Amino acid sequence: MLFIIFRVGDDRYVVDAKKVIEVVPLVKLNHFSNTANYVAGLCNYRAVPVPVIDIRCLLEDVISRAVMSTRILLVKYLDYHHHEHHLGMIVEHATETISLEVEQFHRSAQHSSENNYVSNMMTDENGIIQWMDVDRLLSRHDCGVLYGSLAEPEE
Repeated sequence: MLFIIFRVGDDRYVVDAKKVIEVVPLVKLNHFSNTANYVAGLCNYRAVPVPVIDIRCLLEDVISRAVMSTRILLVKYLDYHHHEHHLGMIVEHATETISLEVEQFHRSAQHSSENNYVSNMMTDENGIIQWMDVDRLLSRHDCGVLYGSLAEPEE
């Protein structure tokens, strides 16, 4: 299976390449009011406003550095009702793909709530690689704020 690999500090993460629409350079973002601190803003993708989250800020509460290898991964995000949306992820050092077997990954001991976006990991000669589940990045609340009522739970 093909993955895009990136770093957050010294830690390595992968996302399923099938979820990635496009990898684009870091662009100027428009402000998105009343959102979580890890929501970096909105980008314009083919005349559609797309929310962009900062993965380093989500994980470490630190804003990503704007270096040459910092990219926005535009991904297909499925909300809690399986509606597909576009979501941008600011990631650092996203310059490679890697082919890994799903069987190489093991479930982590981390079983938090709905935000269990890193649930599988593996090791190689360079250390641990954590698989980030794009569809679990946002809480129900944040999903509702970013995508509107379609993302809210049905009553």
